[in-house]
Amino acid sequence: MLKLNIRNETHPLRAVILGIADDMGPALDINPVSKFHMDNGSYPTEAIIKEELLTVQQALESEGIKVYRPENIPNTEQIFVRDIGFVIDETFVVANMKEPVRQKEIKGIETLLDEINPESILRLPKDATIEGGDVVLYNDHIFVGISKRTNNAGFEFIRQAFPHKKVHALPLVVNDDPATNILHLDCAFQPVGTSSAILYEEGFLTTPEIIHELFQPNELIHVNREEKQRMFPNIFSIAPDLVLVEEQFTELIEALQKRGIRSIKTRYSETSKLSGLLRCSTLPLFRHHTTG
Repeated sequence: MLKLNIRNETHPLRAVILGIADDMGPALDINPVSKFHMDNGSYPTEAIIKEELLTVQQALESEGIKVYRPENIPNTEQIFVRDIGFVIDETFVVANMKEPVRQKEIKGIETLLDEINPESILRLPKDATIEGGDVVLYNDHIFVGISKRTNNAGFEFIRQAFPHKKVHALPLVVNDDPATNILHLDCAFQPVGTSSAILYEEGFLTTPEIIHELFQPNELIHVNREEKQRMFPNIFSIAPDLVLVEEQFTELIEALQKRGIRSIKTRYSETSKLSGLLRCSTLPLFRHHTTG
């Protein structure tokens, strides 16, 4: 059986699913950023995305992490596996995705799901939509972004399924403008290290008070709109002191270094044109937690 254990975003990673770009099919305009690049002739090629994903796989494996890949589904974009499911504690939640074209991506991980105890798998009712990019864990706290992809019924499902957790709904800015739209919560917020977080505050409909309650002002790494568009919050933690980060995020790398967090730099600028970065492309299955 496949073991599951995820309580936060940062503890030492042991096993993860990484997306693939083997047979992406036609370009999709299901979010404002992708549509912008389709309209402007800058949509990334399958070959370059495969190359960027391979570099990430090599970086993860060099740290001793077990990397699983989905089975290929013809003519299907399968890069952003974060959205198709997520682990909370020892439970795998299968996402119910808003975009019908994305729902079939779940078939790519069915073989892996077969290796998980069926009692440890949750599936949502039809009226509840939620994607993994809108679910961020911080020990006893679960943050759920209310977005175009995740509704209040999805939030309520998580709240009721995990009564021992403090579950917080965070409504996001949603529109058709690629400069201001927030596709998922992890495009605007992500904990990093042991007590820090990356935050794009303008991405929330109202001030996210709970974030300010949990993180000290000097522990918040604030990003501006331009940095949000480059997807600064969407890095991926391998350990409390080690992250995967896009190689051009110089300002963020320096801010992390000041907090004792090292960066493995990787090229991911082409994949980001599909409105997803490193966290979006990864679905952690097991992190080593010493307590709890």
